[in-house]
Amino acid sequence: MEFFDLTISQRKVVAAACSSEGLDESYTSFVARHLDTSDSSWRWCCGSNCDPCVQSLGRAVDRSRRELGIQPPGLSGPDESS
Repeated sequence: MEFFDLTISQRKVVAAACSSEGLDESYTSFVARHLDTSDSSWRWCCGSNCDPCVQSLGRAVDRSRRELGIQPPGLSGPDESS
């Protein structure tokens, strides 16, 4: 999903998640884009000391997902039984 597809209140949640993780506001688009993307397609650290590391970005995505009630693809929802 794209950052500007989110409502203003949802954008604020994403911006706050980035701020909480010490990420520059310019990373809000990355976080928004990965809210509904399977973790396995992007969430891995290459060990090259990138700044920011995908682990920091992932924490911002996780925080945003929790606040927005979004489940990453491939996980069961809270009302689905295994």
